[in-house]
Amino acid sequence: MTVHTLRRHRVPLLLVFFLVCRLVLLCFAPHTDPSESRYAEIARKMVETGDWITPQFDYGVPFWAKPPLAIWMSAAGMKLFGVNEFGSRIMLFLAALAVLALVADCARRELGREAGWRAALFLTGMPLFFFCSAAVMTDIALLLGSTLTMVCFRAAILGAPRWRGYGVFVGLAIGLLAKGPLAVVIAVPPMAAWLILSGRWRGSWKALPWVSGSLLMLALAVPWYVAAEHRTPGFLEYFLVGEHWKRFTVRGWQGDLYGNAHPVLPGMIWVDLFLGTCPWCLGLLGAWPWRGERLRRWMLETDARGLYWLLWALWPVAFFTPARNIIATYPLPALPALALILADLVARRGATARRLHPGHPVIAGIGVAFVVLAMAVMLFLPARAPKQSERALVRRFEKERSPGDFLVYYGPRKYSAEFYTEGGVRSTTSAAELTGRMEGPGRCFVALPSYWMPLVPPPIRRRLEFVASWGSGCSLYVERTDLPHMAGIDPSKTTPIGN
Repeated sequence: MTVHTLRRHRVPLLLVFFLVCRLVLLCFAPHTDPSESRYAEIARKMVETGDWITPQFDYGVPFWAKPPLAIWMSAAGMKLFGVNEFGSRIMLFLAALAVLALVADCARRELGREAGWRAALFLTGMPLFFFCSAAVMTDIALLLGSTLTMVCFRAAILGAPRWRGYGVFVGLAIGLLAKGPLAVVIAVPPMAAWLILSGRWRGSWKALPWVSGSLLMLALAVPWYVAAEHRTPGFLEYFLVGEHWKRFTVRGWQGDLYGNAHPVLPGMIWVDLFLGTCPWCLGLLGAWPWRGERLRRWMLETDARGLYWLLWALWPVAFFTPARNIIATYPLPALPALALILADLVARRGATARRLHPGHPVIAGIGVAFVVLAMAVMLFLPARAPKQSERALVRRFEKERSPGDFLVYYGPRKYSAEFYTEGGVRSTTSAAELTGRMEGPGRCFVALPSYWMPLVPPPIRRRLEFVASWGSGCSLYVERTDLPHMAGIDPSKTTPIGN
């Protein structure tokens, strides 16, 4: 292969490199606590119980925080490929590939064939998309819905075939089943603003199947909401009021039934956007030369293409700017539009090889370094990863155990331990319960984080023998069999802690 051929194909080759790396992580990286393993365990319970209507936070405890589309996808993968990392992630990865295909097709139609490859590359290389593209979470399902809606909307307005118009409403239905009404809030305002500012609002009534499309959207999304409320009354009130109002307006909201609030300062989502799109967003510093009239021309040229992408990119971030309870994945719906803008900027005269731009080799090199670092940490140094998993501890327990032995987590609940034991582990914060389990038949293996050791009453601590530890994660202990039983010990009298 000649140097010229390599240069011509470097963007597709780099895209393939990123996708292969993500596929490797999909297969071999462990589920981490708390978020990914929690959704993976909920999906596993769905497969085990056969209840595809009500996701379960624990056996018999409904999970009302999110609609089930992403959980359905993970559960379907596990049904086909088994309860493992590949099975739980593969359907979500296919959804991410569909997002890439939509973005690449949009860039190809608007900017040319080469721009399609670039847009897909920029999106894949963004750390936030790279992580979410195969993580067992609800975000990638929402992104599929919002991207389908936004891509099909502009195409339909510009005279694309009728099915593009129905794609708008199918995308909204996907969003409703992935995240709820938030999907409508994310997609509709930028579309409405573009229609008004570009003067195309009159033609939109003929370009889109508003009545039949809305009926299609309701037919796809509403039946599950009705079934969920019928199966577990109270779902709609908690989901609509708590998860869609109080979560974002009440700092440190304590009504979350399934986790902790994430109090942040207003405006932190812009920091999340910057970190989630590095290093590619750095190219904007050298490739955006327009101000005033030149910026206006860029936004309005070619059927107000730039204005549409800019509204699409800015609205999800602007909407959450005043929010006091967000997580780092919230900017994700803005990333496809940002990838399209970056692909457009590379093709313009301002983005020359002498200037820093999104396609500059330095930017691409940093992107590759980020991916290689993520691969090295997740596969070879998991103890140093930002998020921990209990997979190694569970495997060590399985190696050490004998028939009748069991594992108890003393301290915070670890969803990854539940997933890797297929529901065969129990968690407790009660010394009395732990004592009762240790007095029962079989050896008791105890897992606990190092910071919980001072909370263990001394009579229990003396009966624990160290097995192994994994960095900052939980350590594994086993009940010693060379000591007398603890019958008659009242754990309540072992306090205060430290005695």
